[in-house]
Amino acid sequence: MQMSGLSLQAASLVISWSAIAAAQTPPLNEQSPGFDDFTQRVQQYMKLRKALPNERTTKRQDQIVDRRLAIAGAIREARPSAKQGDIFTPGCTPEFLKVIRGALLGSKAVNVRKTIRQGEPVIGVHLAVNGAYPGHLPRTTVPPTLLLRLPRLPDKLAYRIVDHDFVLQDTEARIVVDFIPGALP
Repeated sequence: MQMSGLSLQAASLVISWSAIAAAQTPPLNEQSPGFDDFTQRVQQYMKLRKALPNERTTKRQDQIVDRRLAIAGAIREARPSAKQGDIFTPGCTPEFLKVIRGALLGSKAVNVRKTIRQGEPVIGVHLAVNGAYPGHLPRTTVPPTLLLRLPRLPDKLAYRIVDHDFVLQDTEARIVVDFIPGALP
């Protein structure tokens, strides 16, 4: 009878410690409060984006390019004074830097860096908000280890890495929405 009482106490202790540990370790996909402003600004961008005239989808290459250019032009008209830091604000940039650098210096850093450097090295590219995402650049894969710690993006937006810069790209219009210069060491 004493053994089952001890077993019950041990099980109870294990459950208590598990609950405490779970409460102290946020899930990977739970958003940090430092990302709230970023998420709101992304939502504002998407509202602006949805208000633009919708171009018809096509399979012809020349019409696809024309459609992409028309969407990019409409975005530029809707955000004529857009500048670096409008979405990656000074308030949220430190949180992005903490996550990015944590992934590049953490226990899986070797794999993260390997994923980032799969393509040719990119040097000397100058990005501009509302500017075209350079067509000759590979669309560098952002490692899953990093993506799991960053705010999720809606369709038509993606994180990209260009040289040492961390980029928010409109994938349909192929423009730079915003970027953090020098985010990657």
